Amino acid sequence: MSATTPQWVQGRFWMVASLVIVCLVAAFSLARVYNATRPVIEQQRIEATNRALAEVLPRATRFEEQVPDTLWYGFDGADEQVGSVIKVSPRGYAGPIEALAGIGQDGRITGIYITSLKETPGLGLKATEPRFRDRFLNRTPEELRLVQDGGSIDAISAATITSRAIADGIREGIESLRHRLPIGAGKSDPPDELDFSDPARPDQP
Repeated sequence: MSATTPQWVQGRFWMVASLVIVCLVAAFSLARVYNATRPVIEQQRIEATNRALAEVLPRATRFEEQVPDTLWYGFDGADEQVGSVIKVSPRGYAGPIEALAGIGQDGRITGIYITSLKETPGLGLKATEPRFRDRFLNRTPEELRLVQDGGSIDAISAATITSRAIADGIREGIESLRHRLPIGAGKSDPPDELDFSDPARPDQP
């Protein structure tokens, strides 16, 4: 910058240059932190998923992911398939609800686990409690409707939308799984894509 450049121009130039340098240093630091923590975060995610899989399909000692983050096969210590686990994402009262459901080779529910939901505290959030999740145990897909809808699942008091979304979402997911991967059969090739989401928001009770 020449000596004839006005002082205010020089001052602004150095201010901008300083800001650029600070931004570059910050971006570089954030990138290093992200790269350093990414493996740890990913490992924690895998461990959390494995714990949830084991909870919904207790007889399995290992799992094979068939469709990324959607479908798993479970095997026992003798390497016999003992069931499957699906992930469903029905829409609840306040947004999508992510849940895992274990299905035995006889087609009955072996467990469900709510991995993510944003329902009303004290009401819809009760869906994460064992008292509600246990209502699904040993049920067939045909039974996975609320009692008021002709099924066997008692709704959470004052949280009918959440209860219905979970019951219907899991039932529809299992029905889709049974159609494309018959339960009770041997190990087979998974479908290219499974969509167990429910884009339609349930009606108010």
